[in-house]
Amino acid sequence: MNTRTFTSAGMQTSGASFVSMVENLVAGEHLEKNPWTPDAMWHNIANQTIEALVTRGELRRQEADVILGVTRLEDLRTVFDCPAPSPIWRCIYTTFRLTAGSAFGETKAEIRNIMARRAVTTKQFSFMLGVLVDRDVRRPKARKEPGARRPSSLQRARNAFGDGGFLVEDVPGRPWFPRYEPLPELLDLALAGDRNARITLIIGGGFALMMDGYLTRDRESKLFEGSAPFRGSPPAILADLAGHEYGLRLLASAWQHWEAAAPAHEYDIPVINPDGSLVIAGNTRETRVPERLTEYRLYEIANPAKAMAGFLKQQEARKARNQAVTPEERDRDNRERLTQALDIAKDAATALQESAVSPPPHPFGTHEEWERTRNTAHHLYEILVKAEPDPDEGFISSASPEEGEDPEYEDA
Repeated sequence: MNTRTFTSAGMQTSGASFVSMVENLVAGEHLEKNPWTPDAMWHNIANQTIEALVTRGELRRQEADVILGVTRLEDLRTVFDCPAPSPIWRCIYTTFRLTAGSAFGETKAEIRNIMARRAVTTKQFSFMLGVLVDRDVRRPKARKEPGARRPSSLQRARNAFGDGGFLVEDVPGRPWFPRYEPLPELLDLALAGDRNARITLIIGGGFALMMDGYLTRDRESKLFEGSAPFRGSPPAILADLAGHEYGLRLLASAWQHWEAAAPAHEYDIPVINPDGSLVIAGNTRETRVPERLTEYRLYEIANPAKAMAGFLKQQEARKARNQAVTPEERDRDNRERLTQALDIAKDAATALQESAVSPPPHPFGTHEEWERTRNTAHHLYEILVKAEPDPDEGFISSASPEEGEDPEYEDA
């Protein structure tokens, strides 16, 4: 294919850039032999979009290099004054440059031109943003732990980006700017009501939660699997988390514990008192150790009322489903129900105990209501005490290494 033309002065010029020629050839190969996945297609669109924004003067070359991953993490401070060189700060900067204010409409216009479409949805935009901001962590987050049946955390994160990601209502097309502050100061600003700090925390904490597989796309099967108490897209969950103190502290905790070089990993989250102070680990009833973060617990913290309603609906569904399962499966299901119910009851009782409301009415209700709750709890306690399993049940004893040596090695 000849892309060369000649001007009236006889000078040879190029009718298409070298980058465009290469991309056209690659696209042709994938069209004919190995069709592109949506991830690869949007990755190519994202690269072309950024180059188009540079050509139009909407982005400087230095800014585009940060977004495209050309600028190394350790050199990010040469472009913007981030507190630490990390993939999360690159993600925040990229989101800001492509979504804040008029940048959102300009970026979408370039995407429409490249794709020859009349419209680009926010979810499509979010998916494209996802394949831009995961450049620094694709390899480690694509790994799966040995024996794991779930997809890699990278795939789950891209599913979440395809369902809106961290593009809550205040981000796309709205005026905002990142607060480049160390995480403790950023959290304090967000708790004090600083809107830009709250958005920065939503993006940073949301990116961490999605990249580790805790915040995934909204799907009905999660209700039947019991991994979430209600349905909610990632932006809806993040908006709920950012709406109260415990949720903001959880976003900061997820950001703090996140590890860029590791596949999805488990970590604890702090237990917070109503006044914002941490509950210190101890041996008394009034104190609790930090709890392990799960997708179910994430939803509970985001919206306790919806979590309770969803929990009750799940119990009804489980009762109907238990009619057709084996006794062993029914026992396992009831153990899960008992654990979840006790966690909810413990949270509710702790919140009522620490309520700032002065009687009347008493936080625990009337004396009759309190007595009924106490009797139920006492009855449950007696059941658990009487049903204590043998500590050695299921233990398999084996001979010491000196006894019964393998005959194959006796003469060695």
